[in-house]
Amino acid sequence: MMRKTFFYTSSFIKKRRRTQLKLLLLFAACFFLSLEIGWMTQKNRSVLNVDEESDIVLSAELAGYLQIIPFSPDETRAWLLPSMGTCLTGADIDRVLSFLELDSFSETVHTSIPYENEEEITRQKWCLIYERLLEYLGVSDEVNVISLRYLGMVPGESRLMADSGNYDCDTESIHFTYGETYEVYICGNTLLGTKTDTGESQVQSENAAEEELDELPEEIAIPETVRVLLTQDNHQSAYRTTVSLKGSTALRISAGEMTYEADADVSVDCADLMTQWNAAELTITAGDGGRICITNTEGSAVSSYYKGSMHVYQNDNGFWIVNEPALEEYLYGVVPGEMPENFALEALKTQAVCARTYVCRKAAAGNYADFQADVNDTTDCQVYLPSKENEAAIQAVDATAGQVLAYQGRLAAVYYFSTSCGFTSGPEVWQSETTDDLTGVSLLTEKQEISDFDSFLRDTGIMAYDSESRYFRWTAELSPASAQENLKQAISDELNKNSGRLTATDTDGTVITDTGLLGDYKTMTVVQRNASGTVTDLQIQFTGGSVHLYHENVIRTILGSVMTSLTDKNGDLVYTISILPSAAVSVDSLADGSCSVYGGGLGHGIGMSQYGANGMAEAGKSFEEILQMFFPGTEVITRP
Repeated sequence: MMRKTFFYTSSFIKKRRRTQLKLLLLFAACFFLSLEIGWMTQKNRSVLNVDEESDIVLSAELAGYLQIIPFSPDETRAWLLPSMGTCLTGADIDRVLSFLELDSFSETVHTSIPYENEEEITRQKWCLIYERLLEYLGVSDEVNVISLRYLGMVPGESRLMADSGNYDCDTESIHFTYGETYEVYICGNTLLGTKTDTGESQVQSENAAEEELDELPEEIAIPETVRVLLTQDNHQSAYRTTVSLKGSTALRISAGEMTYEADADVSVDCADLMTQWNAAELTITAGDGGRICITNTEGSAVSSYYKGSMHVYQNDNGFWIVNEPALEEYLYGVVPGEMPENFALEALKTQAVCARTYVCRKAAAGNYADFQADVNDTTDCQVYLPSKENEAAIQAVDATAGQVLAYQGRLAAVYYFSTSCGFTSGPEVWQSETTDDLTGVSLLTEKQEISDFDSFLRDTGIMAYDSESRYFRWTAELSPASAQENLKQAISDELNKNSGRLTATDTDGTVITDTGLLGDYKTMTVVQRNASGTVTDLQIQFTGGSVHLYHENVIRTILGSVMTSLTDKNGDLVYTISILPSAAVSVDSLADGSCSVYGGGLGHGIGMSQYGANGMAEAGKSFEEILQMFFPGTEVITRP
């Protein structure tokens, strides 16, 4: 989606200019003021017992968040923070919005996300308001949420170190604990602020995009090349402020009749070249079968080395990069991003066919046409990691070259996930109609009918094709009573989407949208399951009403908001998943207001279990047999 351009009002611009002049005079005072605020913040945090793990946002953190407005941290500390206390309150939010001359937005946000003047704002509520503000200002496309593990500050610099690289940040507004994992807001390479500290937001090995199941291309078309929007090196953001590339061999760069050649391993500033040529697009190729990578301004590689050509585009929002490899070469980088190298060859072949089918559907759908691309390189589509190419993945792709999965003469809708509970599900867990080719199947090695899924999901001795996975059985502890504000906020977030994936009613059965009317948490109960054991109606009861959750991802996300621990089938604690692994669960509501959840599987549960495919391959099944078991009625066809 193209970002809307936000224009500040003339009065706001004048105010900003006047204030910037004042800032020059106040700079020295601001420096000492910021030191004073930092000292007072630490002192008051000690008194109030507000630490890094608190759910309350500190006012000092605004200096980081508001960089996107754009204010520098020093401007925020000079203009806004002196009038605020230690913790962010509703009145403070009103001050910020008033200063920005966003009175109309203030009225809107007060209606949809109510808060009181003296209320200390929780991080969940602040992030909801912040994201609404970004959307209102038209800058939401510039901000991404990523997960990182904090590894300390870069000595002498305003940058922090993380497992995924170093990030610019305002050191005074960030309070992280070494080794902890956080979800953060990122703009370019600048860390703006914290969203959560509960771990990673994405479950690995699960193609998450929910396609419309009835939108199948009329004919089966397999493109020769795939156009991939590259975002991984840019923190999942499409737009960039600059682009530099280099090749393992000599590069040829062209725009219309204009051409430029660069020696191997010499970084080229594509943005500068586009400015010189007044070009909106560049095409870059490497000679003699070489590869191309993205570099930083110093010329060091910051991405994989990609096969095929590169296209660099620009518009008013910035630059973006599209890699165009041959289809099969693209799959060399997808299969290892979605399935472990040590899986059996026949399992890897199933992944290759699924990945090929999936990208053909995406290319036909045109979801990324605005970027002149077919897919992106993340779990939004399929993970594309050319740096992880391996012999096993290449062998699997080559052995299935040109092969896709078809159903009734069209490309099949292929979904896959990590691990089942012993059964897969159909799209009914997404509140969609089940189709003959996308229905629940048993993965149990000994076929049996299950009449009691509560007992089944607690049975650690069940044998299935994917029971070797650590997530075949797991347990989670929830604290819905003691963390009911988190629970209500998660419910409110989903209600605000008007998705139809849940309903909330008061004690009279009247539909409500204000979770404040629900009262206190009482208990939760499984009301309905599908034939495969996945919950399709989970009731959460409160003193003032009840909430019903109908969608597997909503169940996983909302219950995950109050999850205090997750343990896999081996008894090992899991720290990298912030939502329930699956919605195939059995729930015990305890007298103290907590819950024990017994579950099976990892992922949405629809289509192919990747661990199940591996188990079947190790049992001697061919990739065609495996695919037809997961997708009944389909056939593997070959197109030249």
